[in-house]
Amino acid sequence: MRLCRIEVAGVPRWGLIEEELVTPLAAPPWEGVRKLGGALPLATARLLPPCEPTKIVAVGLNYRAHAAEMGKELPAEPLIFLKAPSSLVAPGGTVVVPRQSQRVEHEGELALVIGKAATKVNAAQALEHVLGYTCLDDVTARDIQRREKTYARAKGFDTFCPVGPWLETGIADPQ
Repeated sequence: MRLCRIEVAGVPRWGLIEEELVTPLAAPPWEGVRKLGGALPLATARLLPPCEPTKIVAVGLNYRAHAAEMGKELPAEPLIFLKAPSSLVAPGGTVVVPRQSQRVEHEGELALVIGKAATKVNAAQALEHVLGYTCLDDVTARDIQRREKTYARAKGFDTFCPVGPWLETGIADPQ
């Protein structure tokens, strides 16, 4: 199933994508998929980011080739960092390069969108909490990252997290 967020008459709504149409939903999908009716052509719908996170949790140096490119080893433990919710950009949105950076780079990532509360979840139950998967572009002010030796500011600028266009659900194992 494909889920998205759209703007309908100035109001953000979840939507269900079927073929080339998107139908607004009566409630968020974790409360059950109930169509409101009034399907719109997907091509003309105003898509919003397909999530409304309170935080964006990311894993740095998460594949061997990128670690080598950075001159680093893969860490023994995941290198966790956060991106601000204000860094989200809707599909087709603009990434604004901050004037204090001369080198901005991006990396395509697979994003997991959590659909129900998850704290201290064991590995066997983790995927039960995933609502769906989407594309994410992790944008970094690489010169700031190298200078400050931290990810917070270099990856946290507004617009540094384009995401979407929709969620794919029902993927049993993303590996």
